[in-house]
Amino acid sequence: MCSSRETTRSSRLSWRALKFLSRITLAYFSVGASGFVKSLPIRKQCYAPQSKVPLSQLHYRGAGSEDPHKAGHTVETRALLVLFGLLPGRRKLQPETKTKSLVLVEEMLRQACAKIALSGIQRGRVSCNFVSDVDSSPIALSLDFLEDGSTRGLADLENLHKGASKGWDKLSQHAWCGRKLSTTLQQTNLWDIYLFLIWSKHNPSSKIWEQFSVHLYPKVVFFAGYLLEAYVDELANLPLAPLPLLKTKHGNSRRVPKVNKIILLQRVKAQKRHRGEVMQTHTDLAPRQIALIRAEANLEVAEYVKLLTTAFADTQHVQVSWDASTYDVETLVAIAYDYKKNVSGYLPIQNISPVQTAELHETVRTLAVQGRITRVESYNTMRSFSHALNSIGLPLAAFAKPPDLLLGPLRAEEERVLMNGTYFIYNTTTQSIQRQVPTAWSLAKQPLLISVSDQGPLNCPGLDHLQFKLRGFVLPLYDQSHRTWNDLKSAMRSVKLFRILLQFSILYNMNYGPGGTKAWMAKKQQYAEEFRAKQTADGQIFLSYMPYICHEMGLSEPTTAEEREALFGTITSLQTLQQHGPLVKLMRWFSYFQSHQFYAGEHFWTKMLIGEGGPPQQGIQPEAVLTPDILAGNLDDREELRQLKLKMGSWRLAPLLVTPWTWWKNELLVSMATPVWSCFTQKAQQLKLPHEIAGDIAKRAATKLWAEEIHAVIGNGFFDGPQKLYPARFLSNEEEGDVQSSASYYLRPPFRYAGALLAESRETTLRQMHADWAAVLKAEKAMAGGAGMEPLKEMHWRLNSVNRLIHLIRDMAEVASTTAERRAYNNQVVELLTFVSTHLADTVIVENTHQMAKDALRDARHFQKSRTGKQVACIRCSAIPSRGVPCLKVSDDQKATASAGKSSSFDKLTHPNTHALKKEFQRLMETKTKQHTWPSTTQQMEWQQVVATEWFLCYMQDEDKFAAGPNSAWLSVLAGAAGEVVACQRAGEIMLILAVGSYGFAAWDLELAAGVRTAAGMSAFRPYRHNAIRFHHITELEDWVSVPVKPGLSGPHGPLHLEQTSEAMSLPLARIHAGLNLTCKQCQDLLALFKVNFRKNQSRASLHGLILDLFLETEHEKEEARRKMAACLLPQEEEHAEDSDMEELLEQLEDLENQGDPEIQKEKEKIKQRRTGRIAVPRAAGPDEGEQVPKRKAKAKAPPKQRKKGLLEPKMKAHLGHGFTG
Repeated sequence: MCSSRETTRSSRLSWRALKFLSRITLAYFSVGASGFVKSLPIRKQCYAPQSKVPLSQLHYRGAGSEDPHKAGHTVETRALLVLFGLLPGRRKLQPETKTKSLVLVEEMLRQACAKIALSGIQRGRVSCNFVSDVDSSPIALSLDFLEDGSTRGLADLENLHKGASKGWDKLSQHAWCGRKLSTTLQQTNLWDIYLFLIWSKHNPSSKIWEQFSVHLYPKVVFFAGYLLEAYVDELANLPLAPLPLLKTKHGNSRRVPKVNKIILLQRVKAQKRHRGEVMQTHTDLAPRQIALIRAEANLEVAEYVKLLTTAFADTQHVQVSWDASTYDVETLVAIAYDYKKNVSGYLPIQNISPVQTAELHETVRTLAVQGRITRVESYNTMRSFSHALNSIGLPLAAFAKPPDLLLGPLRAEEERVLMNGTYFIYNTTTQSIQRQVPTAWSLAKQPLLISVSDQGPLNCPGLDHLQFKLRGFVLPLYDQSHRTWNDLKSAMRSVKLFRILLQFSILYNMNYGPGGTKAWMAKKQQYAEEFRAKQTADGQIFLSYMPYICHEMGLSEPTTAEEREALFGTITSLQTLQQHGPLVKLMRWFSYFQSHQFYAGEHFWTKMLIGEGGPPQQGIQPEAVLTPDILAGNLDDREELRQLKLKMGSWRLAPLLVTPWTWWKNELLVSMATPVWSCFTQKAQQLKLPHEIAGDIAKRAATKLWAEEIHAVIGNGFFDGPQKLYPARFLSNEEEGDVQSSASYYLRPPFRYAGALLAESRETTLRQMHADWAAVLKAEKAMAGGAGMEPLKEMHWRLNSVNRLIHLIRDMAEVASTTAERRAYNNQVVELLTFVSTHLADTVIVENTHQMAKDALRDARHFQKSRTGKQVACIRCSAIPSRGVPCLKVSDDQKATASAGKSSSFDKLTHPNTHALKKEFQRLMETKTKQHTWPSTTQQMEWQQVVATEWFLCYMQDEDKFAAGPNSAWLSVLAGAAGEVVACQRAGEIMLILAVGSYGFAAWDLELAAGVRTAAGMSAFRPYRHNAIRFHHITELEDWVSVPVKPGLSGPHGPLHLEQTSEAMSLPLARIHAGLNLTCKQCQDLLALFKVNFRKNQSRASLHGLILDLFLETEHEKEEARRKMAACLLPQEEEHAEDSDMEELLEQLEDLENQGDPEIQKEKEKIKQRRTGRIAVPRAAGPDEGEQVPKRKAKAKAPPKQRKKGLLEPKMKAHLGHGFTG
């Protein structure tokens, strides 16, 4: 703070004095009952007990202290002034020390007054009351300070207190501790007043302190303390200035000043790559060999782990978003979030390495040697996930359910009884009774985990085993973003529009080609300039493109030469020539539609500029270009485009892919997909913070807003889209996927009851929650007793321990003895619902981390990436801060003061092999049996849970209404597929099927299209504009019929409607005409319904034959039905074998970033191996729900290779999967 050389010396000396003061602080100060610190008397006559400062002004660094001040004992400004006031009375101090300490205080106050406006501190006024020594009258004194720190408030002191006035004159003439007053009472200043008060404090014989100064001193200390605080804040905003580098007398470098390190870090703050090399050039700040330059990454990671451990030290309820991607090896990245502290951080990255035999339990190792294990990669993924969580003290084993906490469904011999407001489980066989919730159990101390990941084949089996088999307190939430993109992609493939997406991706990424150099952007600009110079508005090329350009831009065609010239003049100002625009990339699923928005209105402009004079209709026609395979149609879309790229190059190919027909299909594709990707984009832009996500979940679950996306799809398809005849399968497939995804997310517990988070719907939701769970418990008891409750078997959500815990606490609230206890239990329910709803929403944040981290590591010299480098790349990326979510970050100050550690200490945190899971976790790799089994999670299974839950609750509300029993709604499978129309004759309702499940279907209500009749005189139907989605359950076939329809237009430009094509027919007959595809159980139930005899072990084909005999009469009809059934039973074409999720987009793009992505290279290698037969193509789902069983390798004749110690023999690798390969 001091600028002069003298002041600097005084500062050094006074800091030594402060160090001494820290040792005598306890001797001079004691803590009073009022929470203030009172100074003890130095001399017998000193009146120091009246000097008080708050305890918060002193920071004592004792043993176990949690004070953040790390530099030792410290004091704040007011305590500092009081301590300096005590120094002159300390006899052991040298006079020079006392003098320079007073000089330091004077300089600090002088500089503070010069920089800080005193009017902002107590309005620049200090007031006190005292008794005059002239006439013993009470006096109210006010000192009004000017901006320079001076005041005239003591001008009349001689008439108010003669003793103080004489003392002022005395101190002005005679120095005390080397200091004298420099001003008169007529115009004095703040530091002279402070000096006078300190002098009077240590001269009690004058009585000035007792009569006058003791009243003014606390007010001046308070005022000056706040002045110094404001000055410190002012100095904190000034830019740092480096200090010179010093050396010892032997020429060795002294310790680098901390400020230099901070300045160095600030200079390279924007440098993402090669930071070490750049830091070495700043030799004016630090030598090249210091640890901050040599091992900045190690310092940052070590400090980050400390922050992570501290932040999550007492966390019990945690949410983790995680996903694995390929850097140099498969690497798992996880983000932990604590909703109570509102803090997030990156767990240590995990290099997923092969499982070694030494890690396995003996029983599992024996099965591995015998080749009888599966799901190895899933176990490997869960082991890595657990090791990452172990860094915050919460491995997967920590989430195990306590054995004395009884949450599972009751067995046949168990009963749930209520005694004295507490639930007990009574065993009728053993006559034993046990509390359902132990007395010592506490929700606050029970670890709970919310896992947010994509629904992939590696994590789902492990998470299912953890939540359903081991009954751990884990609630897996699967990313809706992945589902939305997959639903849309499936719909595009069903109507052959996926090729259009691949074609226009080449065009949209041209500005970044070739190979990421962006040279084609300049080439396009050059072509535009040449076209503008050589062509005219009346030229044949421009005139041939003008109708298409105007149509695309939504303009009327020019009718005059001036209008044509004006349109022609815009050629050089096109947006695609000024900006590079978005890039279609893997990590940004909907980037294609963003790129379309960027190119909107300029597709034909671009074709005209780079098409070398070809007409608008020109496509890929020359026979010399098309290979025999392309002409014969033997190639899929991806392979055909790849060969065309190799033959022609992307620059020549791109304009040929744009024709009026392909442009129209592209517009159609984008228009139909708009509701899906726009809803996703809006959520990503509006819902960033966890509490915003929780509010959105609650709002959608409590109302029909969960179907908002489906409503948008219906409205866009039938009313708002381009007035053309849509491909019917696109709408039906898109609707089906959206309904299944949205309903599975919002209508399954616990989100089903997220409305309890809203004050307006809390009581209603809690009551409904209790009623629903009572029905579940009643049905579980009946099923344990042998009753048939098939819908309950599909409601897997009831087996999750987190769900059962929420419902158990809600039940305890209903039997609470007091209102306060009931309120406390309901608050716990709301707290748990808040916990499961307040999270980071999806894995997009992890995908963005992958993308940014790979960008930062791309320029590394070697393909092999260090673990520390990958961790630093993750924690430095802006994926979390860009959302506004508070996250851990290592400050420059922490890095500047950190000591260099060994990278091996962090590497241990990234080695999953050092973290072996217990035997019960390893049993995940055992093949499922009747005793060793658990449900498996798929998107279809989650949808079946929703439908079964809707039917179950509907049935339990009025059991007498459904005489056929709880299993009767299985007839809903006969309703048909998505996009078909059915009618309920009893209710007089007609509806469009959106998605069908085992015990019901979701449908949108239809209305008659007024004034519209088909050519055959039949009716036409149109969906209601309002949200008219409902669940229906078919329990009697007589009430329901299928209505054959086809899409049509109500006018020349729409809107779309559904035209009835023939008379309605019964549901079984409709399914036969569409191609019967029922399971043996469903065939048996249908035949039993119509009282047709059959054998229990009869084959599926013969059962189908009995059904055909029941509903069809002629042999021709039966033969046609068998043909359709055979077509339905054919295995669907394996899409994965021909184009993978990553290659389908990126292989078409001229993007250097995508070309070098190791993840894509790995995927291409997999496809190549599949074509050569070295890896088995995924087969149809078997007893283990779609698990892949690789083909055995042929026995090698070559001599056996030496293997690594601890890995399984080479002959076992085919059975153990990739996780066991060396």
